[in-house]
Amino acid sequence: MLDLATLALFYFEFRQSSGLEEPAQDYLYKLEDLETKELLSFVRMAIQEIERRNLNLSPQIKSVRITRTLKVFIGGNELRIRPMAKTILLLFLRHPEGIALKSIADYKDELLYFYRRLSKSSDPKDIQERILKIMDFFNNDLNVNIARVNSAVASLVGNLDGPRYMIEGRSGERKSITLDRSLVHWE
Repeated sequence: MLDLATLALFYFEFRQSSGLEEPAQDYLYKLEDLETKELLSFVRMAIQEIERRNLNLSPQIKSVRITRTLKVFIGGNELRIRPMAKTILLLFLRHPEGIALKSIADYKDELLYFYRRLSKSSDPKDIQERILKIMDFFNNDLNVNIARVNSAVASLVGNLDGPRYMIEGRSGERKSITLDRSLVHWE
């Protein structure tokens, strides 16, 4: 918005250059033109600032690295979760096509492989029981561990970028991690 001093200067400059005794109509046209230019300039600056801020806010896609000891890193940060939740995460990372939860029993061998390596228990019977409990469709353990994975991922990478790394899918359909698998590196 123009201040009073600027308007006065503009008026005197216009009056001298136009030679008109009553420049009111011409003055109003020039004033509207000047305000329009200022408004357009402000809009351009606002758009540039919005674009600059969006560039700073856009999440950077981070790669996932799984070490030989099955530690999971997203970007440079380790994802620390319970052994069973990590077992579920690793299973979903191995299957980009997704997994129907009602068919989790089809993945028993992979679940056993991961959980044996991650569990602190050395008792094969205990490990077998935990996997059977996860595969029990009427038990809620699988959903609880998926929720643990998703919560840990959200706290590590944030809610804006988290969905790429989370186990998601509609009820009754396959659940998957939508992250591009070229970003997943197994050592």
